Amino acid sequence: MKNEWEQILLTHAKIVFKYLIKIGATKEDAEDITQETIMKTIECLQQIQPEKIRAWMFKVAIHCYYSLYNKNKTIVQLKEVDLEKLMPAIEDVGFSLLTKEMASELDEALQELQPMFQQLLILKYYMGFSYKEISEILSMKETNVKTYLHRARNTLKKIWEVKFNGE
Repeated sequence: MKNEWEQILLTHAKIVFKYLIKIGATKEDAEDITQETIMKTIECLQQIQPEKIRAWMFKVAIHCYYSLYNKNKTIVQLKEVDLEKLMPAIEDVGFSLLTKEMASELDEALQELQPMFQQLLILKYYMGFSYKEISEILSMKETNVKTYLHRARNTLKKIWEVKFNGE
């Protein structure tokens, strides 16, 4: 049983680490946050329902990341390749291929979103999580996730149109 838990923790820790890198944590910060997340998970293992362990780990990691973010005021910067995965969020803006210039503009538009909207778009479009998984990670109702994601997409689209299409 111990080996099974270790494997589960490591599997989820790898996903958490990848997510942290994608939202802008440095490799060192992502490693530290992931390690802290594993330690807190081990400490609270008796209290966590097995099917909710990944969501719990994400909550801890996100909390740690934002604590660090608030201390350092670091801005989230996504890579061009990562931005391509977010294109479905604004696909109806009128283009299908992401050029380097568009990637830069999309990143700029993302920076104007509130952190919750950024987080929702990344969890949905980059990490590929379901609405249910996102609701567990963020401790909110699935219907609220859908509503906020809709708002995040619309806000991103409006920012895009105003900044780059001159509308």
